[in-house]
Amino acid sequence: MNFKQMEAFYWLTQLQSFRRVAERLSLTQPAVSARIASLEDVLNTRLIERDMPHFQLTEQGQQVAEYAEMFVNLGEAMNSRLDEKRQRHFAVGMVTMVTMTWGVLFRDMVAEAAPNVLLDFHSGTNQELRRLLRAGVLDMAFLTDEADLGRVPNSFTVQYNVGWVGSPDLLGDLVQPLSNRDLRQLPIILYPPSSPLTQVLSRMLNESRTRPNARHVGNSLSSICEMLRRGYGISAVALAQVEDDLVSGALRLIETDESIAPLDICWVHMNRARKAQVRQIYGIAEKAAREWCEANPRYVSFKEPTSD
Repeated sequence: MNFKQMEAFYWLTQLQSFRRVAERLSLTQPAVSARIASLEDVLNTRLIERDMPHFQLTEQGQQVAEYAEMFVNLGEAMNSRLDEKRQRHFAVGMVTMVTMTWGVLFRDMVAEAAPNVLLDFHSGTNQELRRLLRAGVLDMAFLTDEADLGRVPNSFTVQYNVGWVGSPDLLGDLVQPLSNRDLRQLPIILYPPSSPLTQVLSRMLNESRTRPNARHVGNSLSSICEMLRRGYGISAVALAQVEDDLVSGALRLIETDESIAPLDICWVHMNRARKAQVRQIYGIAEKAAREWCEANPRYVSFKEPTSD
């Protein structure tokens, strides 16, 4: 098995046409077919359903497709490292909470302290960023503890308070604090299964049998916050994300009988091939996080580096 075989298979999964793959790789169609066939021979399995009227992968082909994507991403990452013109780029992965809070200050501080560095931000969920980590795309990543990747030793943590919020029109004159049973009576905006808050809310609401009101799902923290502002329902969010809305009165914090544990954001990845530069950028990130938390202490707190 070699890179050219995996590259041809990756582009075939994306373009679903031998002709288009040939054009993409500047090859002939027979050459593309030969690479796919040789890959199937090496793996001793069929990757493509050749008897179907439309392009379709076999079950084994779907599994190999994930590895093919990692092969191509790793090749791109390696070329980026070796290409002097692209050495300035530094890829940072961060969950949405970071992107919308101290990530902005981090960006500005890097621009001032290291003007030769171009930060490429990848903002997403733990699940999305884990995929980029496996593919070798990221130089550094800040995710929640629930990402199950293990924090880098002796690194800082930013703790985000989580609470229930809703629009004033939706909450009306409800007497607070609300019990979990009271919360269930309201329309609620839920998280996708990959979110660290999904299991927490599922346990609190305990709705395996009945759902007395509407239940919506937002695919990201930013979309959930926008749905909150538009009155779709209530939800539990990192409060720093909606602090301006709480101050202005566009959203209201809901008092509840049961509190939700904070979310910890930590440093979970460093590219050891660029260790010196990673340490420089990490130092700026630590400074930015500390300063932002000190300036916005209401719903976040900065935890000094620990060696655990």
